[in-house]
Amino acid sequence: MDVSLKHPGALTPDEVSAWRVLRASDDRYDSPFLAPEFALAVGLLRTDARILQARTARGIELILPMQVSRSGLARPLGAPMCDVNGPIATRDGVGMLGCALAKVGIGAYAFTGWAEPHVARGVKLRSREGSAVADLRGGFAAWLEEQRDLYPRHFKKMRRLARQGEKDFGAETVTFGPARAEDLATLVAWKRDQFLATRRHDVLGAKWTRGLLDVCAAHTCESFGGVMATLRYGGKLAAAEFGLRSGGTLHGWIAGYDPAFGSCSPGLVLEEKLLEQAAAAGITQAVLGPGEGHYKKYYASFFTPVDDGVVTARGVRAMAAGLLHATERGSFGPAARLAGRARRRMDVILAVETRMRDQVRGLARAIGEDPALVCTSTALAAAVQASAI
Repeated sequence: MDVSLKHPGALTPDEVSAWRVLRASDDRYDSPFLAPEFALAVGLLRTDARILQARTARGIELILPMQVSRSGLARPLGAPMCDVNGPIATRDGVGMLGCALAKVGIGAYAFTGWAEPHVARGVKLRSREGSAVADLRGGFAAWLEEQRDLYPRHFKKMRRLARQGEKDFGAETVTFGPARAEDLATLVAWKRDQFLATRRHDVLGAKWTRGLLDVCAAHTCESFGGVMATLRYGGKLAAAEFGLRSGGTLHGWIAGYDPAFGSCSPGLVLEEKLLEQAAAAGITQAVLGPGEGHYKKYYASFFTPVDDGVVTARGVRAMAAGLLHATERGSFGPAARLAGRARRRMDVILAVETRMRDQVRGLARAIGEDPALVCTSTALAAAVQASAI
């Protein structure tokens, strides 16, 4: 097995072509986050972007887009902006992952949205959640009839709120297509205000994350492109959602609304109208994203499992990753829950911020707001005492 590690911009046309062939071989790789165009977009903005490739006599069998830290830890490329991640590979290729990571000196690969990671060696799972999917293969009318049968009260309420929105704020206008720069900027501002209000790390405050939205929005092909749905009342933007399209798959990415229109729930009103417009544009499945939030169940035809975990290869970094995994999965009561929460929050900060001073600033702010981070050392100490080390 020959293993290489390249920046996305250094991939040859043949390597990109091999990537496309691997994606086309399995429906699980339909996500736009697994498209080479997404990796190339991130590569324009991050110097630590890397593509791991494993080649055998049969050709390239494993491709893993990632970003590699100085410590030897690899995260999904574009984290935490990529809901779907993991390798694009043949069945045999997935089994090579741990060995391939070790060959290029990577101690561990932490993932957050990989379906069926158990097929790889060295995988330690931390959690599993469902990703909501609206099945539009039979068309919007068939989807709507099925969901209305399941949740008649919800859809009746949505019709009432849509009428209320027009009554209170003016005529309704819905668009679906390429993102207008001013609409995307407004949506980002709404999300950043939301992060501030909820004391979550501002993932859109980094230059590269904001730039990634713009780069993806500039792609408008059906094979890969940014797509925005908007809802206006009286000509004023009330709600918007920006997503990525890859063929017949649409993945919702960033959604928000103007609180001034909150009385008519514009975000939920837009969701149904977005799916109608998407189906008309040839979308056969719309991924609403991970987490079984209360509103997603009304629009999801089914939930696909996605896993959070780590692939350990070798070295001190792999040992540390395994130790934290043992803490989260072990019988340490509150310590395990605190370790998991702290790890997730730290992962977001360390993935988003590319400069050490910004990482330190983000972690300091988080520690002041979340006691879980303060207690992480206690959780790790419990894990060490309970382990065989």
